[in-house]
Amino acid sequence: MAAPDSPADSELVEKITEQVEEWSSNSNEALHITLQRQTDSGPVELAIFHPEFTYPIYGEEESLFGYKGLKIDLTFAAHNLRPSVKITYDERFKQMGEVKPSDVEEPLREFLPASAFSSGLELHAQEETPTEPFRPPGTLMHSYTNSEGHKFEIWCSSLADPAMRTMLNYMQILVPLFIEGGSLIDLDDPQWTIERWKVFLLYQVHDTPNPSPTESPYALLGYSTSYRVFALPRPTMAELSSSTRAPYSGHALESELISPPYPQATPLDLPSRERISQFLILPPYQGSGHGRQLYRTMYSHLTSAPNVLELTVEDPNEAFDDLRDLCDLAHLRTIPAFADLTINPNIPKEKLANGHYIPTDLIVPESLRTTFRTATKLAQRQFDRLVEMHTLSAIPSAHRSTARITRRENSSADYDRMYYFWRLYVKQRLYVFNSDQLAQLDRQERIERLEATVESVRVDYERLLALAEKWASYGGVGDGEVGVSALGSGQRRRKRKIVDEDEDDDEGGDGDRGADAILGATAAPADAAEDEVTANSNERNGAKRQKKI
Repeated sequence: MAAPDSPADSELVEKITEQVEEWSSNSNEALHITLQRQTDSGPVELAIFHPEFTYPIYGEEESLFGYKGLKIDLTFAAHNLRPSVKITYDERFKQMGEVKPSDVEEPLREFLPASAFSSGLELHAQEETPTEPFRPPGTLMHSYTNSEGHKFEIWCSSLADPAMRTMLNYMQILVPLFIEGGSLIDLDDPQWTIERWKVFLLYQVHDTPNPSPTESPYALLGYSTSYRVFALPRPTMAELSSSTRAPYSGHALESELISPPYPQATPLDLPSRERISQFLILPPYQGSGHGRQLYRTMYSHLTSAPNVLELTVEDPNEAFDDLRDLCDLAHLRTIPAFADLTINPNIPKEKLANGHYIPTDLIVPESLRTTFRTATKLAQRQFDRLVEMHTLSAIPSAHRSTARITRRENSSADYDRMYYFWRLYVKQRLYVFNSDQLAQLDRQERIERLEATVESVRVDYERLLALAEKWASYGGVGDGEVGVSALGSGQRRRKRKIVDEDEDDDEGGDGDRGADAILGATAAPADAAEDEVTANSNERNGAKRQKKI
């Protein structure tokens, strides 16, 4: 018998490896997604593309064994996303003992309706012959035309609508294919839970002068879902910072629930947050301004209800972070008083003495911040970052250097003092956000982490501000958008292990990360904050951009 490491064994292992590779297929490459529009003259393929991920369906290796020339055709009717699956291959491996080909079809059944596997199913066939042209479920919220004259519409429907539930059931497989870590919506939840959900559908409307019942002008380009969550009233900054509090004599929540300031008919009328859950622009249509249009429409609609306190986002990826930042910043800048907001360069020296807290209210007036945030219903975390970003833009780039602020508040140039105070302002937020980590570090390490974190924040803000300028220079839809795909997908990476404090259910998702939700309740001393705070492990910086601080 040959020794374990003999040439014969090595040759056998090499042959087995070659055979496995010969009969293996990458499931991402094998799966072809087609959008097909039915016309009276026959089906028209609008787009063919591959998924970002298939590991939720076919396992971590994203590999299928036992086929040569494997092709999985997943075809969707463009108007209602009714799916059809066809699996073909050139050759199939003959089972040898326990070694057998992978089951290609069965894993798909977990994510697709049974009708998708019906033998001989025509894509445009309906369970009942349609008598009228297709109309998207819900209400038309917004329409726009791009520079090429193509028309687009955004519709919104409640999941309480049976037609919308059917359509979402068709398209839910897009979640594991494009949204990393995304989960399917349980369509069998009780009615009151389903009513919390809304679905926004983004369509291109093709020129069809006289559409027939079997021909639809609508072709889906993307969609997004949101749901409403109950929100407890926030304590005011004065209540949080007060050193003496009156004995409990009944919380304001009690009277608010008993006699709410708005007509209450259902639980959806209680104080709530709207939370964006899934957001997907299909790959062929990314980078063309459609994500911008969809987000703005959602923001406008979801924040319009008087009992909705703010709009939050569930686990956004980097691309969606950028899209959201740019849209929210552009919206805030339409408010003249916010557009004029700058860092105050003249802070009394006694407010900066050792032992004093950073005077953030003097740097950027808290009353203005509260007014803007309440009016726009942006999440606290998101709004604070946008204030920092906007006020940085008012400081010329030549003055954004630590070399110019060695004299700190005594710098002779207004812009130099503004940059010094801007850094203090940012560090106050970071100090609060990272208070738990601070306690575990010695002073010198806190100083080093502080400088690295503030610098990376500045660099990222400058990147976003440059994108904002490009956005402002483009005339219409179809130009210059960040390539946004889906919440949770981002750049290619495996299941996210980081759980953002953003997702604290008690605080309502994005914008409320732990201690940062009570900005001002804890403060960094003015003499220490310039060189003390810690960088959070989720900070997006340089080559390794992750979550925002």
